[in-house]
Amino acid sequence: MLILGALVALMGYAEKAAGVLAELPFAQRVTERVWEFKILLLVMIFVYAFFKFSWSIRQFGLCSILTGATRKPPPDSAQYATHIDRVALIVEFANGNFNSGLRAYYFGVAALSWFLHPVLMIAVTASVVYVLHQREFRSRTLQALLDG
Repeated sequence: MLILGALVALMGYAEKAAGVLAELPFAQRVTERVWEFKILLLVMIFVYAFFKFSWSIRQFGLCSILTGATRKPPPDSAQYATHIDRVALIVEFANGNFNSGLRAYYFGVAALSWFLHPVLMIAVTASVVYVLHQREFRSRTLQALLDG
C-alpha cells in the first residue's frame, strides 16, 4: 500500500521527477507522457500484487477455518478424504496466488529500472527471470522438498 501511495503521489510530480532523473549521466530523457506511462505500469503491477497477496491471505484463512472445523477422527479415516482434498486444493490455490504476488514484486523492480534506461530494464528483467528460474527449479529448498 505504501508503494502504491508513493506512486500515485509521484504522478503529481512527474515533470519534476523526470527532470531530476534526466540529470543523471546514464539516464535517458523522456517526455512527461512516457514518464507517466512508466508510473502507471508500476501502479498496475503493484495493484496486481496487492490483490494476489490479499486473496492468498483470505485463502490461507479459509484453510485455517477448515482445519479448525475438522471433527475428531472417525474409526474409518477414509471419511476424511474429501475434507483433506478440499483443504489441500485451497492451500494450493493460496500458494499459487502468493507466488504470483511475489513474482509481481520481482518484475516491479525490473520495471523500475526502466526509469533509468530501457536497456537496463531488459538486463534487469533477464536477471529476474534467471533468479526466479533458479529459485523455482534449481534451489536447495526444492531439492529438500523432493527428497522428503
